Amino acid sequence: MDRVPGSGRPEFSATPRTGRPGLGLAGLAVLALSARPAAAQSIEQRLGIDIPANEILYLALFALVVGVAMLAVVWLIQQRSRVEEANEQLRAELAESRFEAETRGALLSGDDQQIIVYSGDRVVDILGALPAATGAPSDSRRFLDFHEWLQRPAAARLEGLIDRLKTRAEPFSLTIDHLDGQPIEATGRTIGARAIVRFSPLSGLREELTRLRREHAGLLETVETLQSLCDALAMPVWLRDRQGRLVWVNRAYAAAVDGKGVADAVERQLEFLGEQDRAAIALARETKSVFVDRLTTVVDADRRSFSVIDAAGPLGSAGLAVDVSEAEAVRQELNQTVKSHSETLDHLTTAVARFDEKTQLIYHNAAFQRLFDLTSAYLDTAPDHVAMMDQLRSRGVLPEDRSLRDLKHEIIAAYRATEPTELMWHLADGRTLRIFVSPEPQGGATWVFEDLTEKLELESRLKALVQLQGETLDYLSEAVAVFGQDGRLRLSNPAFGEMWGVAEELLAAKPHIKALGKNVAVAIRPPEDDRPAVDWAFFCQAVTAFDEGAREATSGEFVLADGRIASFGIVPLPNGQSMLTFSDISDARRAERMLRERNEALEVADRIKTDFVKHVNYELRSPLTNIIGFSALLRSKETGPLTARQSEYLDYISISTSSLMTIVNDILDLASIDAGTMDLEMSDVDIADTVNKAAEAVRDRLKEGDIGIDIDVSGAGTSFRADEHRVTQILFNLLSNAANFAPAGSTIGVRALRDNGEVAFLVHDDGPGIAPDQVARIFERFESDPVGGRNSGAGLGLSIVKSFLDLHKGSIAIDSSKGGTTVICRFPAGDAFGEAAE
Repeated sequence: MDRVPGSGRPEFSATPRTGRPGLGLAGLAVLALSARPAAAQSIEQRLGIDIPANEILYLALFALVVGVAMLAVVWLIQQRSRVEEANEQLRAELAESRFEAETRGALLSGDDQQIIVYSGDRVVDILGALPAATGAPSDSRRFLDFHEWLQRPAAARLEGLIDRLKTRAEPFSLTIDHLDGQPIEATGRTIGARAIVRFSPLSGLREELTRLRREHAGLLETVETLQSLCDALAMPVWLRDRQGRLVWVNRAYAAAVDGKGVADAVERQLEFLGEQDRAAIALARETKSVFVDRLTTVVDADRRSFSVIDAAGPLGSAGLAVDVSEAEAVRQELNQTVKSHSETLDHLTTAVARFDEKTQLIYHNAAFQRLFDLTSAYLDTAPDHVAMMDQLRSRGVLPEDRSLRDLKHEIIAAYRATEPTELMWHLADGRTLRIFVSPEPQGGATWVFEDLTEKLELESRLKALVQLQGETLDYLSEAVAVFGQDGRLRLSNPAFGEMWGVAEELLAAKPHIKALGKNVAVAIRPPEDDRPAVDWAFFCQAVTAFDEGAREATSGEFVLADGRIASFGIVPLPNGQSMLTFSDISDARRAERMLRERNEALEVADRIKTDFVKHVNYELRSPLTNIIGFSALLRSKETGPLTARQSEYLDYISISTSSLMTIVNDILDLASIDAGTMDLEMSDVDIADTVNKAAEAVRDRLKEGDIGIDIDVSGAGTSFRADEHRVTQILFNLLSNAANFAPAGSTIGVRALRDNGEVAFLVHDDGPGIAPDQVARIFERFESDPVGGRNSGAGLGLSIVKSFLDLHKGSIAIDSSKGGTTVICRFPAGDAFGEAAE
């Protein structure tokens, strides 16, 4: 028995294993027939029986058949033995193959790998399973849907490799590390006509290397992403190594430092911040590892403010600069606006307070503090609104017409309202508050407290005043009428009806001004000169005019037909109203005419007096000059010696003529001042020298009255700008006046000082002083106070002093009491004053 190649079944052959050719059934039959005669004869001879031939044939055939059967049985027995042996061998081989197949299948279907077998495009088998640590699904259908458990790029790449493996027999090896679990290696190859794809987890060094590669790729992607983000930012970003050198900057940094690009800025080490700022950043990193502050630097020729953050890291440090110039400007503007608003609200008389969503005070103005008399320390604690009401009730401030509970409910309802709320409180101290509560969108509310007490009082007073004014108008002698914008009468007093002869019934009907003009009983006389005519049509036009230019206040006069002179006034009022006033000024005009005539007479008299004084003064100068000259001639040696009495008489003559000459000069000076012809000769006046000259001029008078003089000019400086001759004349008159009133044995004090841009001269005497009612008249001409004085002068000394000071733009003051009198003269010390005086 041999196996048919490819079938596995045994093949049987009729040829004996001896190699001799065998006989078939036909051959045995032929052999039996051919051998029959000899056999039959032999049998017949031996048995002596005569057997027919056909029976012998049958017996031969039977024997043949039996022989053949026996041979077949023997052959079958032998053949069955051989088949049994072949079957046993096949069973052993099959068991061995099954064991080998089961062993290999067990190896292929282990937990550490999974195999997919493709025949063409069809999956014929899936063997094994991946560990759960890889994150791959255990279900075969889900496993074959790579897009379900792999990321889209990895799934697409794996499917592409598998397609090329199935169509082109291209082997591949792919590492899948995009899962959350253990990395997987996918390898593909062909075995015969089938494609095998094996998935096995990586472990050990390969797994670690894959993980590191994945982390490295992720870090590179992160860095590139962050760099792309930083390049897109409009704020400078930089990275430094441990030596402080720039290793990377973004585009905004390169643009800020005027670099040609990022590489150029790094290569040239262009710095964004100044050296001092970089030193401060380095020092801060050493102590705190992070630097956060606002710095300024120049960008695009403009100094801008940046919020700089610089932090240390393993590589070195990284920094970021945010341009806050606009934000800083907006913040400053906002702070100024808030401050301005706060200052504005603090100046308001209306109390304003704002409470947050927890009803705690977050803002108040000064008027709120004053309104409820609350301390700053208490308000700074941000008290609760309801608690504040408790305190005000304990102090007896809140309204007493309602309970505190009702007030609290009212306050809470105002906070919960969606629309503004208006409340009215009548405080216990008599004040009335109108409260406007405006809810805020983010919670809380703004409370505005308006104190209506004064307003209500003013309204009450206004009503009383209106009533009073009505009664006052009724009793005025001046005629008053108010017309509305429609020209109809609104208000009038009895004097108006009496002046124009209009009946009270007509006035009570509030007629139009034109209708009123037709009913007046007194006409207006046309003017006798070229002045514009004033008639009732003129008043109608002024009241009913629409042109605002024609509604200006106007006044004038007119003459009535009965000879009375009246004045009128047209006053525009708000809302298009107009007021007409009429007064009878006949008596006033007559008095004015009389006063004008009297004034003209006085002016003529004053002019005559002035001319007379000038004439007399000039006429007195010549004889006075002659008397003074002849007195001096009599004292000369050429005229001969004089007796003691003659010398005494000459002294009297000299003193009298000198005094008279002084009076004449003063009168002439005053006349020149009045005429406006006197000019000052400005120069630098030596203060000490001028005071000494004036003191020397009155030395004889001081000696005669046993009066001393104390001069102190140390506080006035050396000089000032003025007319030296007039200053000497002023000081002379002041010293002469003081010598006249100073008691014997006393001392006159003369001080000069510089104060507030002025030079002041103070002359003090210990005389009886000046009466208060005489101080105002002391500077008038020809006014003198003989009480307490040795001599009664002409009364021109202080008058001429004041006139000279007025020319110098100065001033004079008198401080007088029973202890003495001090005259204070002030001159402008600056050149500007001197130039103005000139």
